[in-house]
Amino acid sequence: MTSLTKVAGTITLALGLMGTATMGAQAGSQTGNLHYTADCGVKELRMSKGSYDISRAGAIKGDSYCEYQFYAKKGQRVSATIVGSSDLYPILYGTVSPDLSKDTVILDSTGEHTIRVLQPRNQARQGNTPKPYYLTVTIK
Repeated sequence: MTSLTKVAGTITLALGLMGTATMGAQAGSQTGNLHYTADCGVKELRMSKGSYDISRAGAIKGDSYCEYQFYAKKGQRVSATIVGSSDLYPILYGTVSPDLSKDTVILDSTGEHTIRVLQPRNQARQGNTPKPYYLTVTIK
C-alpha cells in the first residue's frame, strides 16, 4: 500500500510539473516574452514494424521550417496531415515538392526522403508569432 501511494504521488508530481511548464510556455507566447525559433522535435521518422503512421509536434515562426527525414522504398505511398495553423503545410521536398496534405504521393525512388513543414511567404512575412502544429505522416 505504501509503494502504491509513493507511485501515485510521483505521477501526480510529474503531471503537475508538465502542466506548469505547458502553461508557462503558453503564457510566454501570448505575451510575446518567449523568444521562439523553429522547434521541430525529433527529425527522423522511423516507424515500428507493422505501423504506418508516425507523428511529430512542432512550431514554425516566420520563414523558418521543420524538416523530417525518412527511408522508404520505390512505390510506397506517402501522405501527411497537419492539425494546428491552417497556414502550415507539409511538402515532400524535392524537384516538384508536392503538398502532402492534399495528395498522396507514390515515391519514384528508394532511399532517404525529406518532408518540410512550412508556411507560404506572405504569412511568413506577416508575423513572428510561433504557429504550433501536430504532423502525422502515413507511409504504406
